[in-house]
Amino acid sequence: MLGRILDAPEKTAQHVHLAFVAIILQVVYAKKVSGLDDDYLHLVHQSMEGLSLQKVPGAFWVEYFPWFKYIPNWVPGARFKKIAEYYKPIVETMINQPFDEVVIATADGIAPPSVAQSLVQQLKITPSKKRAYSDEEKIARNVTGIAYGAAADTTTSAASSFLTAMAMFPEVQRKAQAELDAHIGLDRLPDFTDYEDMDNLIYIRAITLEAMRWIPVVPLGLPHRVTADDEYGGYFIPKGTVIISNTWTMLHDPEDYPEPERFNPDRFIKDGKLNPDVRDPTTMAFGYGRRICPGRHLSDASLFLHIASILHVFDILPGLDENGKPLQLTNEQKTGLVSFPKVIPNGLKPRSAATEQLIRNALGELVDE
Repeated sequence: MLGRILDAPEKTAQHVHLAFVAIILQVVYAKKVSGLDDDYLHLVHQSMEGLSLQKVPGAFWVEYFPWFKYIPNWVPGARFKKIAEYYKPIVETMINQPFDEVVIATADGIAPPSVAQSLVQQLKITPSKKRAYSDEEKIARNVTGIAYGAAADTTTSAASSFLTAMAMFPEVQRKAQAELDAHIGLDRLPDFTDYEDMDNLIYIRAITLEAMRWIPVVPLGLPHRVTADDEYGGYFIPKGTVIISNTWTMLHDPEDYPEPERFNPDRFIKDGKLNPDVRDPTTMAFGYGRRICPGRHLSDASLFLHIASILHVFDILPGLDENGKPLQLTNEQKTGLVSFPKVIPNGLKPRSAATEQLIRNALGELVDE
C-alpha cells in the first residue's frame, strides 16, 4: 500500500481502504488482493453499503410495527424487504466465497496458515456443493466473514481521519516524526511484533487514541435494547427500550477532552507515558457491553502500525483537488453508519530518498503487484 500511494497519491483514500482489506484477508483467509479492482474489495464495499442502509435507527416501519415483516414486498413501507433481497446474495457471497476457497485449498493440502484454515481443519470441513452446513460450520463462516467485512470500513475510517488530522495539524506530524526518527531510524519500518516499538512510540500511540476520538468511526454507535428497567438523569427507561448511544458527544465532551475539536494527542500523555487519568476513547469508540467490537484488538494494532509507517516515510500535505487547487480540509464527515471525512488529503510525499527506498522494499508483502 505504501508503494501504491507513492505512485498514485491522488488515490490515497482508495489505497488506505485497500490496505486494510488486504490485512484482514491475509490474516483471515491467507489471501492477497490484486488491487483496487479486486473482486473481494467490491464485495466488502457492497456488503457494508447494505449494512449502512439497514442499521440507520428508525429508518423502517418494521422497527415500530414488527408484524410488518409479514407484508408482501409490493406494499408501501416494505422497502426493508427490497433492500434485504438485493443485498442478501452479495453478503452470502462475501461470507462463503473466500471460505470455500480455503476449504478446497485445505483439501488439496496447499492452504497457507490462516484463521479460516485453522477452523476448517478443526471442524474437518470438506468440499461439497450440496451438503447442508452444520451449526459449527455456519458459525465459522460467519465469524470469518464478519472479521473480513466489519474491519474493512471501520479501521479505514480511523485511518482516513488520521490522514486528515496530520494535514490539518502539521505540528503534530512533526512531533510524531521526531519520535519515529529517534526510536526507529531510517533503515527499517516500525513493527508491532517488536514490543519495544510500541513501548517507545508513546506519541504514536496517543495519535492512535486521538484519531479514534476526533472523528468517531460509528458516531451514533449501534442501537441497543435495555435488558432491565433503568434510570438515567432522572428519566425512567423501561426494559425493552431501544437506545442510541451518542458516541460523538461523549468523545467531544470538553470536561473529559478540553478543546475537543482540536486534534491534540498530548492530552493522553503525562510524564512521558500514557495518562491513565484521561478517559480512554476506545472504551466508547468500539461499542458497549456484550456487543463491543470483538475485533478491537486487531483494529487497534493495525491502526497503530499504519499510523507509524505512514508518518515514518511520508510527509502528509493537503494536496490538490481535480482543478489543481489546494484541498480545503475540515473535520466534517460524510453521513452514514460509518463516518469518513468529507475530504481526505492526497499530498503525500516521501520524506527522503532513504524513506522512499523503504517504501519500495515494502512492496508486495500484502498486495499482489
